[in-house]
Order: sequence, then structure tokens, then C-alpha cells
Amino acid sequence: MTFPKFFNELVTSLSRFPGIGRRSAERIAFYILKMTPENAKDLARKIEDIHNHIRPCSMCNNFSTQEVCSICSDYKRDKEVICIVEEPKDILAIEKTSQYNGLYYVLLGSVSPLEGINTEDLNIRKLINRIERGEIKEIIISTDADNDGELTAEFLIEKISPYKIKMYRIAIGVPLGTQIEYIDSATLGKALLEKKPV
Repeated sequence: MTFPKFFNELVTSLSRFPGIGRRSAERIAFYILKMTPENAKDLARKIEDIHNHIRPCSMCNNFSTQEVCSICSDYKRDKEVICIVEEPKDILAIEKTSQYNGLYYVLLGSVSPLEGINTEDLNIRKLINRIERGEIKEIIISTDADNDGELTAEFLIEKISPYKIKMYRIAIGVPLGTQIEYIDSATLGKALLEKKPV
């Protein structure tokens, strides 16, 4: 049995999502087919709204509906401490621990030789500018504890070390090969509390 071209194209698009294989994409496509026309239009509208209204924060690259995100504009947060993460989803994971009250800088990726992402592809110029202006006193490198995350951390250490500011790498409790978004809050909170200098 063959399915219409539209169905196959949707399955192909859905299978590009992280963690979604062909079979899962087919299940999602069948679910969408069973939706009412109103619900399907609402889903499409929400996807469009994300692209129209959410953009990177001008200070940290976190997703935001404003030019400056709610974290960067929060006067209660420690403006002299920056936690560097790979993706905005990592901020959500760290915020759930309630163990961190500084700001963030989102790399929007990591060094990944297998995917052709090199150190020059990471945009850290905004971060370096803030360090050079003396705004930042402490950096916590919270990249994933996998090969790409470690390569990224080494690159950041090399770039930031000349500025003689306090620098830490996320510590105990983060097992090697694990992505930050999948670590439970207690473990991630412990790792933040026991960060180590590099």
C-alpha cells in the first residue's frame, strides 16, 4: 500500500525532529490526520507564531518575545556571573534546580567535527565584548558532558583564559555522555553547587 505524496512529505519532515525516527513520524502524521480541521489549523498557526514572534535575545541568545529576554532583564539576578550553555533548552533544565541566580549565554550549538561545526561557527563575540567591558566576573561552562560538549568547553577555556576572570566547569553529578536536558534537577543542582575551577 502506498500513501499520498502529502503524507510521505509530512513524515519526512517530522522524522527530521531530534529523537523522531520514521516510525514515530508516521504515528504523528496519522495523529495529525485524525485531528479536526480546526485543531490542525490551530497547530499550524502556533508553529507559525513561534517563527514570527520568538527570536534570540540580543544579550544572551536565549529565545525571547522581546529584544532582551526575561532573565537578562531581571534586576534580581547576579549580572556578573554567566553560565554558558549550548541550547535554550539547557536553561530550562538549570532553572528547575533553583540553584543558580546569574545570567546565561547560549552558544546555539557546540563544536561537532562529525557535523562539520567548527569553533569559528560558534558566536561568542557578544560574550567576549561583555568580558572586555568588565561586566563579567565569573563564568560557568555548562556544556554537555559528551565529546562535542567537552570540545566546546576546551575551546571556551582557551578563548576566555586570557581575561583572568574566574572560570568553572560544571562538576560532580553529570555523567559522561549525558545531555544536560535529560539530567534530573537534583543531580544538576548538585553539579552547579560543586562547580570546579578550570
